[in-house]
Parts: sequence; structure tokens; C-alpha cells
Amino acid sequence: MLHPNYLDMDLGPIGRVVTSEENPATAHEFYFWTAETEAAQNLDIGHIVAAEAEDATAIAVLDDPQRYSDLQSFLDDFYAYDGDPALEALSERVEILVFKARVLATKHRHEKKKSKRPVRTGPVFFATSAAIEYALGAEEFSGHHIPMLLHENGNEKDGTPQRTPLYVDGDYLLGPEAGHLNITGMSGLSTKTSHALFTIASTFQTMKDKKVAALMFNVKGADLLFLDKPVEVDPANDPELAERYEKAGQKGLPREDREMYASLGLDIQPFDNLRIFAPMRYGMEAGERVIHAEGVPTRKLNTLRNARGEDSNVFPIIWELGDVLPYAGYVFEPSDMDDKFRGFIEELRDQGIRTQADFYGLLDEIEDYFEAAREDGKNISSWNGHNHMTIAKVRNRFKILPTKCGGLLAHGKVEHGDLPRVEGPFENNEMRVVDISQLTGIPQDLIVTSVISKIWELAESGRLGVDKLIIFVDELNKYAPAGNSRTSSLKDTLVDISARGRHLNLTLFGAQQFRSKVDDEVIGNAATSLYGRIGDEELTNSSYRSFSGTTREELLQLEKGRLLCRHAHYAVPVFGTFPRPMVLMGKQGTDIFGEHRGDAATSVLSVMRNLTSKPPGISAIREDIEGVPEEKVYEALDAVQAAHRTGHGAADPYKNFRWNLTRGNRPSRRRESSQILSGLDRMRD
Repeated sequence: MLHPNYLDMDLGPIGRVVTSEENPATAHEFYFWTAETEAAQNLDIGHIVAAEAEDATAIAVLDDPQRYSDLQSFLDDFYAYDGDPALEALSERVEILVFKARVLATKHRHEKKKSKRPVRTGPVFFATSAAIEYALGAEEFSGHHIPMLLHENGNEKDGTPQRTPLYVDGDYLLGPEAGHLNITGMSGLSTKTSHALFTIASTFQTMKDKKVAALMFNVKGADLLFLDKPVEVDPANDPELAERYEKAGQKGLPREDREMYASLGLDIQPFDNLRIFAPMRYGMEAGERVIHAEGVPTRKLNTLRNARGEDSNVFPIIWELGDVLPYAGYVFEPSDMDDKFRGFIEELRDQGIRTQADFYGLLDEIEDYFEAAREDGKNISSWNGHNHMTIAKVRNRFKILPTKCGGLLAHGKVEHGDLPRVEGPFENNEMRVVDISQLTGIPQDLIVTSVISKIWELAESGRLGVDKLIIFVDELNKYAPAGNSRTSSLKDTLVDISARGRHLNLTLFGAQQFRSKVDDEVIGNAATSLYGRIGDEELTNSSYRSFSGTTREELLQLEKGRLLCRHAHYAVPVFGTFPRPMVLMGKQGTDIFGEHRGDAATSVLSVMRNLTSKPPGISAIREDIEGVPEEKVYEALDAVQAAHRTGHGAADPYKNFRWNLTRGNRPSRRRESSQILSGLDRMRD
């Protein structure tokens, strides 16, 4: 008895199961030859079909197509045509196309039966969406059904393929059952970062009953700096912004991608709660004994998201010396880090040295100690057990510390006030981006190591602020390399997260070009793995030995947006596609939302767009600022923005801007009346 819910009966049989002594049907695979129908012509690698066993239906993924004839050797065909390809055949030689089908699951008629049975010789059909969802374990999910990819099967109707969401189990992606996601693919093919963003957005929209946040590191240009910006805007709502989108060549999502989002049940919307953190540019470090982070202008930060109006969600990363000392092994050369040098650094930590000012103050005290001893005629060569030569070496090496830290290190004490901290608790659906794209080497590694380590400490103490936190780390082969290479605190932390992070509500989304070069524990603990296009030198590694030769060949030539997915519930990896990101990425972001020099009105409008849902029109802004010096406009604008960054902004930011603007300036008639009204409003407030 056929299972009509799992077999596409409308298109009918597309082939017939074939068995032989050499290739019998088993519980895990079978072969079938294809029909000559139009529907069967659509069969391709990765499609999903169904065939019948005893009281059961087997759902299987297509693999390894081969075409057969009755020829014993190639020479038979050559002789049949006398070596002349132009000769007509006396009779058409029979050929058949045979597919191997790898079984995903077997659905029994009786719910209590779970045994697997080989399929019988009989017809093969395209599998329905219900069959595919069952075969991928959807009925056994213990957590949320999170859309990961979209599978397109060959059973087309009116030219449209059957589309089935490929869900993963939330409890096996974010924990507690298992956890973690790993993505492998060649660089520059819109695979790793794009799909990580897609999965995070999918998770945010799907898990409504839990608080979820994400932490990402921006390592390339402006890739992740405009995730709060929509992929397109409506000209009717904001013609000026729509014009900038058009000039930047940003055309929005094509119809096919929109249909994919609809099939996956996802809204096309940006990350509304985006916070970006970046260090200061080198040479901008303040020399004061106390630095107030709230007063550090965004234009001093080492980030491409620094235009007025687009920096209200950009915050500084500023370290004191005490933040650097635990990572001295990263900063100084291994030849410098002998036991004596390490011992003095531990002394600094024991002494509670937090700032460079404290450090140099202590060295001055030590120098005074040696000087007083010399004046007393004493021959003293050490202080607190540390030789004066070691102390001199430390002083010498610490002189270049600000240079090595590349803008991270302040001279004095840092007061953050009410500003958000990069290592602070998270909010629901917060996307936190740490921008290290303008850094290289030591400062980049310092930030990644410090931030992840401190987030790990937050998780251990139960202070994450959310139920689940996703940490995305690209270039895992750099931060958690395979083999017995010299370990680091960051590698140890990443291994810890992969091993037990799910129990502390931390999930690692890792990506790399070479999966074989990543630590085995990090890879082995990922319950979900995705593969994009991979180079042949990587595919020869034993990491891919479980894939068939055909699947490996497919991975060599996958197009953009197509991935192979392995998940804890999937018996066989499945191919699928995903749509383009629903946010701006890369150069388009800076082209559209970068600094518009010489146009103060545009800067004001950009600020107001981010502070209020009803920003004023550009013409009204130009009229209001007419005759006001540009520096006064920016001064008034910065004051409004600074108040909002600390959470103390006015209910009407534009009214507050106009009030700041008119102080000390002779207002125009329009602005004079506005000032009077604004003053009355402020009195009422």
C-alpha cells in the first residue's frame, strides 16, 4: 500500500528500483533507473525521492548518477561504427540513467515500528514536503524549528520547484542537547558570514519565547557595520535616502530571494538593536589621568561607521594598562618573556597597577629607592626581589606598549559612566559587533581574546542578560588551530565553549576556509555543519571521507548561496540554498551612510532618522540652519546625540537640536517663532 502523503502522486513514477547481485538494495541505500518522462528529466544530485518497502516508505537523497548501456567495453561501440562517428546506427542502442539513493529515513505504517527495511523493486516518486520534513527528523525536534536552508526538489509545478524549509532543532543548535554551528567555504563567495547572519536573523525571529543575542567580529571593511540598515527603502517614504541607495547601486532583493524568505516564513528586516564597538585610532589616545569614555568623539574611533547621524550606536573600546597585563604574552616577544620579566608583571598586578600613569609613578618611586640607597652608600641591586636590570628592561619594553596596542591603551584611568561596555550583559535580540577591521596583528588578537574571555566569565557567573548568546568567530583555523601547536588562552576558551558552552547558554558559530586545520574538539562538538564551495586541496583531507565521490565533486563547484548541511537529526547531508542577507553589507553601507562632507543639513537628517520615527524634511532643516555657522550646527547636533547615547535624550530630539542651535545665535524669523514655541514646550515639560 502506497503512502500518498509522502509520494508525489500527481507527477507519477519517475523511475523504478533496480537490484542486482553487485548492487542489492539495503536499509541505507538503493538504486533506481529513471523514466523518460518530462518530470524525470528534472532529477538531479541532491533531490529527494521516495520508494516503498514492506509496510513502509523510504525517503532518500539522490547521489552518484551513472548512465549504462549493454556494451562490454568502449571498443564495442567503436567497431560498431567502423571508427566513423558520422555513420548512422543500424538500431538505437538502449541506455539507462541510474541514480544511487541514500536513505534519510523510513516511515512505517505502524507508528510503533522503527526498524529499517530495504525497498522493494517498484516505482520511485518525488518526495513531498511532508516526507522531507519527516525524513529530516522534524517530528522528533525537542526545541524550536529554526529555518537553516531551503531545499528545492525536482517536482516542479508550473515551472516552480517544490520548496521545503530545512529546519534544525534549536536545542541542537543553541543547546542544551548539543550545540554550535560550523561553516566551511572558500573566501569571497558569500558563504560564511552571509549565512551566519541569515541563521542569527532566523533564530531571532523564531525563538520568541527566549531572549537571544549575538556577538560578531567585523574583520573585513564595513561588512558588518550597517546591519541595522534595510536592504532597500521606499522612495515614497524617504526620497532623499532612496536616491542615495540608487546612486550606490543598491537595488534591493530580487523576486526570487523574496520568495525564498516567504517560503521560509521569515520577515525581511534589519537588526534593529545593533551596537558597534571599536578602539580609538592610533595617536588619538587621550593623555589625561582620567578619560571619560562618554566624551570620546566617534570620529576618533578606528571604524568606518563614523559619520554624524550614523554613530549613535557606536561605542569606544578603551583599555587601561591593567586590562593589557593579563595578555602580556601576546604583546611582548617570547624572548622577552622570561621568568624575571613575567615575575615583575605579576608584581605590577599584585600592586594594583591599573594605568600607565600608575606604572610610571611606581617606576619613579623605585628609582628614588635606588637613588636613596646609593646616597646612603648601600650597594642595593634589587627592589622587592626584582633586579634593577629587569626593571630597566620592563621600562624599556613598556615604552612601545601604546604602539603595539594600536589605539587601545589610554594613559590614565577610564571612566565609562553609563555607556554600554563591549564585555557587558546583552539585551534581547541585540546584535553586538566588535569592529577590528582596521587593526592587524597584536591589537586585533588582543581584542578578540579579551572580549571572548570576559564574555565566558559573564556566562560562568550567570550574568549574560539573555537566555542564549551566539558568538560568531571567523578564521577559526587562526584562533583555534589543529594539532599540537602552541596553545593560547583564546584557543583554550574556544575549546571550552565548544565542549561545555551550551550548558552556560553560549553557542559558537565558527567559520573557516580550511575545516581540516581547526582543532578537532571545536569541530567535533558542532552538531550542525555547513559546507560551501571547497578547494580540491582541502577535499583530499580525511575530514571529508564520509562524503561520496559525487558529493565531493559537487562541493568543488557549488554556486553562491548553495550549501550542504549536516545536522544531528539528519542521517544524510542535504543540499539547500539561502537568500541574500536582508541587510546592507560592505561598500554600499559606507557609500550610502558615510560622511556627507559639506552638507550639514544631510548630517542633521541622518541623526534624526536614528533618533525619531518622524524626522523633519530636508528642506525644513536647511531653512532652520540657514545663516548658522557650520561648526555651530555640528556642535548643537553632537550635544543632542551625546545625550541620547547615554540614555538621557529629549523626547523630541529635533526640538532639542533647534533649542541648542539658537543659543548664542541670532535666529531667523522662522527659527525665532520656533524658538518661542520650543521654549514654551520646554516649560510645559
